[in-house]
Amino acid sequence: MLRLDLVEGYHSTSYMLHWYRNLPENSRITLVGLLAVVLVGLFELRSSLHPPTNITISQTQVPIVHPALTTPLVDPKLDQVLFEQTTESATKVDPLFETLMRNGAFTTLKNRLLNLAADAVNSDQPDELANILLLLGQVSIEQQNLSAAEVYLFEALDVLDTNSNEQLKAGIYMQLGRTYLKSRQIARNAGNAYDALQIGRTQFSQGRIALAEANIRYAIEHSLSINRYNAAASGYETLAKLYQSIGNQFESEEAQLEAIRLYSSSGQSTESLSILEQLKSAGVEQWRLLNVQEQVAENQRIYEQSITQIGTAKDYQRLYNYYLNQGDKRRAWHFRLLASQSLEEVSKRAMFHRQQGVLALLYNSNDAMTKAKHYFANASERFEAGENRDRLTETNLLTKEVY
Repeated sequence: MLRLDLVEGYHSTSYMLHWYRNLPENSRITLVGLLAVVLVGLFELRSSLHPPTNITISQTQVPIVHPALTTPLVDPKLDQVLFEQTTESATKVDPLFETLMRNGAFTTLKNRLLNLAADAVNSDQPDELANILLLLGQVSIEQQNLSAAEVYLFEALDVLDTNSNEQLKAGIYMQLGRTYLKSRQIARNAGNAYDALQIGRTQFSQGRIALAEANIRYAIEHSLSINRYNAAASGYETLAKLYQSIGNQFESEEAQLEAIRLYSSSGQSTESLSILEQLKSAGVEQWRLLNVQEQVAENQRIYEQSITQIGTAKDYQRLYNYYLNQGDKRRAWHFRLLASQSLEEVSKRAMFHRQQGVLALLYNSNDAMTKAKHYFANASERFEAGENRDRLTETNLLTKEVY
């Protein structure tokens, strides 16, 4: 049978060579070119479907993770320059600005700035008000609360609508560009984290435990960094299964407990209770389960309280908009301050409990890219006209970060 196959293969090959030699020269060149294109395409397809999984250096396996996962959202040096530039002017408005920003006390800082903004409204100082709203926008960007940043920055532009302070306008345009740049960066990071989790799950199913663990942990870490708590909880669930498969019961239980904490604190009580039932079935100690149950109940209480406070803040915000449209700015800002105070105790996980899926996030971020370039261009034009070289350079560097 083997000999017959070889003979048939030989005759088939001879026939193909004979057919090829009888072709006109131009046809032969075209055929070779087409074959080359097909072969390159097949090679690229194979590479994308079966990427290299490890690199061996001195007999040690190095985990392969998506390169973008190890890349910060913004160039650290550029971030530091922007921070120093911001604090230099901001400390004139609020001496504690730099300290509160560095300590991450964003809620306290926003309340201080809002009180200063209310004073600027009462004393009819549009430039001062616009500058404070600009700072509020910057604080919101650092919080990754980009919808709030948009509101503050566009409000600052409205205040300056009839004002000729072009350099202040340029600063607002620059921060609007940063808002949309951050939106694009968050979407890209969410996509990379999602990819890492899927790669980790595939490696786990193939028995490549060390590589799988590295990718899953990267996915969890980067999901948490952009406030995608449910994605991180899903990663912990996968990690629990991985540890269970290798007989590491303690680590498996710890991963499950972390998933429970993340789900329960972001309002996903069904998911957290489901994992809790799995732990009961696995025979986890009763005292540990009681502690977890108490924590789940407390997390749920905090979450519900936070949602109520968010609703109250929205009501105050509606009153703010109503009185602002009526022309009563002082009364409007009274409700603006009450809205801010209502959000003081709101948990971060409740603030980010509803988020788009990764594909929707990435799709919408294409629009954010366009907007970022538009506002950076507006800022650059005004900085150049005002011969503000330092700010122009910073804006141009930020523009290069848009992709």
